[in-house]
Amino acid sequence: MYDISVREPSREGLQANLPLWLQPDFLAAVSELQGVEALQLVCRKGDQCVAMLPLYEKKSLGVRRLICPVSAYYQGFWYFWEPGREPNRNLLDELKVSSEAAAFLKARYKRMHFNLAPHNLDVRGFTTAGFKALPLYTFVHDLSQPLGLLADERKQLRTAEKQDYPLEESFRPDEFISLLKELHQRKAQRFGLPYGAFQSWMETLHNKDLLAQFNLLQNGATVSSNLILGGREDSTGYSIMICTRPEAMKNGAATLHYKLLAEMLQDRFATLDFCGGNVVEVARFKAALGLGLKVFFQLRG
Repeated sequence: MYDISVREPSREGLQANLPLWLQPDFLAAVSELQGVEALQLVCRKGDQCVAMLPLYEKKSLGVRRLICPVSAYYQGFWYFWEPGREPNRNLLDELKVSSEAAAFLKARYKRMHFNLAPHNLDVRGFTTAGFKALPLYTFVHDLSQPLGLLADERKQLRTAEKQDYPLEESFRPDEFISLLKELHQRKAQRFGLPYGAFQSWMETLHNKDLLAQFNLLQNGATVSSNLILGGREDSTGYSIMICTRPEAMKNGAATLHYKLLAEMLQDRFATLDFCGGNVVEVARFKAALGLGLKVFFQLRG
């Protein structure tokens, strides 16, 4: 039996590096942006914290619901086993932990909806408890390797390289929000969050060294911009959004942006997760860049 409890976000009891999705500063920023209460589900064996799950809770008429905020792409179940344990011992213990955590969550919440992370491939503890597990997809890239562009994207890249598009890391939140608004207007999409509040979220995380912005420029003006989540303790960076002007897109700017981005991040992360592979046209583009497909699970209960 494990001791399972819920607490306000904290690093207490953890010696290991904390991934982005568990960082108290990140949870607090999401909480403020989305108007939810951010918590950590903590699983202990004696004095040792062995696992943790970030929670985003909403209450209505005294009823608790667990939600998946748009500003937190993954929640993920994170384990903190001692180094050198046998893999199958971890497998057995993780099944036990997830089973007990699933029972705890079902007793606490009326409705639940959250995303695991790509490393959480074993969802038996949740499905046995009655959760529904929906497979979703993302694309990732090993930053020690070059992108394996398909022929059409190699042609796009050659076109873009003639345009003199340098990529720089610089925090220009106003310009990103302007590009984001243009994207939503062009596609007739609703964002679902106030743009001003989202910009404040960007600024908060940038000040905490958890968010970076990379901009493709032409004559000093931003033609493509994307946001990367990830701090000093993360081996994976998360490309959560990219916005590219249509005229630059025709000149291959998005392809060049991703190529230069992968090169610039080699010394910062081991892997880059492009956070999504479920929209057909976007998935087609990411596959043509030579990125690898990974599955993750969305849980509902």
